[in-house]
Amino acid sequence: MLFGRCTRKQIITTGALIGGAVLAVVAIVVFNTHVDSKPPKPWAVYRPQFHKCYRTHPNTTNSTLELVHIVFRHGIRTPVDTFPTDPYIKDTFEPTGWGHVTNRGKKELFDMGRWLHRRYGDFMGGFYKPERLHAQATASPRALMSLQATLAGMFEPRGTVMEWHKQLNWQPIPILSEPLEQDSLLLVRTPCPRYAEARDEVFELPEVMAEHAAEADMLSELSNLTGMPVRTAEDVNSLYITLLAEQEFGYKLPDWAKDYFPKRLQFLAEQSYVYNAYTPEMQKIKGGPFLRKMYNEMLAKQASELKPQDRRMFIYTGHDWTVGNILSALGVWKRQMPRFGVMAIFETHKRRETGEFYVEIFLRNDKFGCLEQLKLPDCELQCPLERIIELSAPVLPNEPREQRCRAHNASFVEPAPRRIDQH
Repeated sequence: MLFGRCTRKQIITTGALIGGAVLAVVAIVVFNTHVDSKPPKPWAVYRPQFHKCYRTHPNTTNSTLELVHIVFRHGIRTPVDTFPTDPYIKDTFEPTGWGHVTNRGKKELFDMGRWLHRRYGDFMGGFYKPERLHAQATASPRALMSLQATLAGMFEPRGTVMEWHKQLNWQPIPILSEPLEQDSLLLVRTPCPRYAEARDEVFELPEVMAEHAAEADMLSELSNLTGMPVRTAEDVNSLYITLLAEQEFGYKLPDWAKDYFPKRLQFLAEQSYVYNAYTPEMQKIKGGPFLRKMYNEMLAKQASELKPQDRRMFIYTGHDWTVGNILSALGVWKRQMPRFGVMAIFETHKRRETGEFYVEIFLRNDKFGCLEQLKLPDCELQCPLERIIELSAPVLPNEPREQRCRAHNASFVEPAPRRIDQH
């Protein structure tokens, strides 16, 4: 017998202990189960710290790390756009609603913050100091929330001099933002007729027309299946990410989707990021402002003139186009689908022997959080600061924005901007 000769009191006590243990296990399971509809993916996907690349550190064998710039896309979200035949067109996507970061997304972002702490915690001094960090996001709620979740994982105050609440291992960190229609750094959403005109010109290029012509049958089929015109790579990209968001939320996709998503949609969906910054002129408009600001900060650090003097990190949250445009302007963006949370990192180092400043660039677009080091054309992996600025000269804005954005055709009318941003 299970209880042998135990007394009634012992049996009750033992039963209570077993019952409590069962309840504890259930509570742990419930706590670790996301509120979103979809069951969590394998542990490694959401716990990258158990993967071999989680504990990577900057290479400071022959240098000191001086400054870090980080820009990343918001986390996993519910759909922003839909299509007329979408079975979920009237769905409310509870509990978050349309276009917001999901609970799975928050968890992944928090883990990403912990990854950043392990990589840069020593450099940042182990705990949050206001003068060392500049945090900025677009005014999109999902971007602001994503940066909050990431910083929460990066700067947990418990056990540091910043601990202020015994039961709450979190601290408020200020985040700056520009109004959406005035965003000149991350969304670069201020009116720019020349950019819209240049994009139209890209779609008239023979090679771009040929790439669309090769997918003409698919575009026609998708137009019929979705009930909306699907004509360009941007249309395909929007559909791809809507299906991805619904799948990530745990919803069953329409039966027809299995014949197109993800493989058949992949090429044009990826190409949309290439077309978006296809020429140096477009790269200057969309990626140039960020590069100009970052280089000025790197040069100020080199000259010991950066304010505040102890500034060590600039961290930005934007969108998929944000990361793609910046890396395209540098000539290092490869055709690919940026994941939710895709991150570009720019590390400024100082060589110990010579005092030379150089820059290393990394892309984090891997489900396990592995970094890929990027190499600029005509420069080594550790690219001297003066050299990277020299190579970027064609895409660095020097002229007034009004001049840069003036349409070549005086009669050209800039179309209405996309909703916030599509992604």
